[in-house]
Amino acid sequence: MATLQNIRNKAGLLVAVVIGLALFAFILGDLMGSGSSSMGKKSVAEINGKGVGVTDYMNREKALREFYELNAGGQSLDAELERQIQQETWRRLIRETIMERSYEKLGLYVSADELKTMITGDQTMGLNGNLALSEPHPIIRQMFSNPETGQLNRAVMTNYFNSLDNVQFAQEKKRWLFIENEIVEEKMNQKYFTLVRKGFQPSSLDLKDYVTETAKSTDFAFISKPFTEIADEDITINDADLKAYYKRHKEAYKQDASRTFQYVVFEVEPSEKDVENARYWSSQTVIEYSRISGDEIPRYVNGTSDEPFDVRFYTYEELPGIIRDSVFNADEATIVGPYRDQESYKLARAYNAQMRADSVRVRHILLSLQAYGGNRQVIGELADSLKGVIENGGNFNQIALEYSADESNRAIGGDLGWFKEGNMVTAFNNACFENSKGEIVTAETQFGTHIIMIEDQSKPVSKIQVATVVRYIFASDETNQDYYNRAVKFRGKATDLEKFTEQAREFGLDPRFAPNITKDQSTIPGIDDPIRITKWAYTSEVNSVSNIFSQNDDKYIIAVLTEAREEGYAELESVRAELTLAVKKEKKAEKLVEMLNDQLAGVTDLSQFGMDNSENVGEATQIKFANTYVAGVGLEPYIVGASMYLPLDQVSAPLVGESGVFVIAVTNRTEDPAAVGDDVAAKARLRYSLESRSNYEAYNALVDAAKVQDNRLEIFYN
Repeated sequence: MATLQNIRNKAGLLVAVVIGLALFAFILGDLMGSGSSSMGKKSVAEINGKGVGVTDYMNREKALREFYELNAGGQSLDAELERQIQQETWRRLIRETIMERSYEKLGLYVSADELKTMITGDQTMGLNGNLALSEPHPIIRQMFSNPETGQLNRAVMTNYFNSLDNVQFAQEKKRWLFIENEIVEEKMNQKYFTLVRKGFQPSSLDLKDYVTETAKSTDFAFISKPFTEIADEDITINDADLKAYYKRHKEAYKQDASRTFQYVVFEVEPSEKDVENARYWSSQTVIEYSRISGDEIPRYVNGTSDEPFDVRFYTYEELPGIIRDSVFNADEATIVGPYRDQESYKLARAYNAQMRADSVRVRHILLSLQAYGGNRQVIGELADSLKGVIENGGNFNQIALEYSADESNRAIGGDLGWFKEGNMVTAFNNACFENSKGEIVTAETQFGTHIIMIEDQSKPVSKIQVATVVRYIFASDETNQDYYNRAVKFRGKATDLEKFTEQAREFGLDPRFAPNITKDQSTIPGIDDPIRITKWAYTSEVNSVSNIFSQNDDKYIIAVLTEAREEGYAELESVRAELTLAVKKEKKAEKLVEMLNDQLAGVTDLSQFGMDNSENVGEATQIKFANTYVAGVGLEPYIVGASMYLPLDQVSAPLVGESGVFVIAVTNRTEDPAAVGDDVAAKARLRYSLESRSNYEAYNALVDAAKVQDNRLEIFYN
């Protein structure tokens, strides 16, 4: 299947992941990593009162990982991608478990005929006027369409599906089945949320509110008294006030479970002795290095240096300034150094001076490893065949369009434009710079085999390679142990928050804060691997100090738990500061209301009152409920809302806003005739607004009702 890679690239790495999320414009939260398993609990999660077993969860993660690996051509996945897989597994688990239950209740399913129509399209339906069903799913169209014409190639599509039962394409079939499952899941989502969406119809009250929010605008005069006009010392607050306010506003203090802690970091830094050891090693190595010559130089560097031999060729201007003059025009016997370069000592010498082009322009065709199961022999034979076709007059652009896996340039004949030496991977770079203009050459890289046409090269210039022996300045075991001993000493005396703070001051450390850490939070700034610290925080008492956490062998962390919030309503003491501010604002408002009532008793004209009493009267114009900002004041939703309903040209009673207490007089109110007069159009706009939120809000309601319990910390991080 020569076009298999084209098909796979058109589908794209993220097709299966994205398609299942197509109807969800939201994320449930990040997944903690999956570490070594402990079977102390029976379930990783409880959703709708039903437990999800460890085996089920791990199988889900394994299946998703295998899909990613298939798309990566069998290459190992890096740590960041592993974290993404873990996060996506958790999201999928919640989504699929919740939605499957909803599908079952409604009897929703995708039939075999329906699936076939989605995958291949039903051309007879097109003849009957149903164009939507005549075409395959958009992802299938993307996979099998000509990128220039957009025309679906049904022959290629049919050949692909017929070939999937061939043993040779077992891995591709596995990958396809994953995508097929995502297409089914998307269809189920569409069916369910279409039912939800069709149930949204705006009521007459909705329409009235909508017109108020969008069609009305007001102008009003106002006098405002900010809360700052009342000094704090003029307000008396007692516990009874706080308790009464808390009781009246209890819902505002509903909270999720979270933990807050402080922590100090002992970052391991090389000692002066470590620096001297690196310098001494480099100075002793000069003697041995000077005895090496010719082709032995790169081998010596690779066997001795902390960094491999740098194969790039440099012009004079491209060399670091610290060695440019000493190395560029020197012979290979001249060794520069040891010299310090940030966290290392280096010995440098010129090697392999050449006249080489400074930049080249090439086209290429990439035959990707992943399309052929990593079989270099198959790719090599195909590359030789295509190279021969091109050398005999074949159209390079057309062949690139048909065969190249590089989606970024295949449609323009594989044109990479001009680039300088060192900008491409080594094998590709050397093929371009070590051959001549007009040649067609091949190169093998980690991506596959490239067929390269060298279209042009700049004028050759003098370049050299630099053979550099690097010795990192690293913390020795002795230094690491010293930092650990310091951490042990700190921990021995830091037995609670007070002593933790004292020790931080004594050690010259600034405690860092990790506020409101949720149970499923996978990242904490400043902490590389936070999961075990999070586990500690959720299993410890407030004011307790952690043991020493080692991080990547270059830092030690000690934390103290300062606050533990449980799911439910916050304890009054934990929100005392917030309550105090709220009650203070309330009491100041009472005084300001009384003050304004006295000042404005009998007043019927705010503007005249302002002139008579040298009182500043503000003017707010063209204010709409949809935008509650008042110029010169700030956001005042309650004041703006009141202006929409108060009678014209009447002085209002004092109104308590966000920044102070207001008295307003509405001087003008207008309504957009187009918005008010056309109920049909207004209803259509309102319906669209409601429907656009329906997926998000309906799914969130399902999640809330499911009462998801996350046990991953207990299962995977004992």
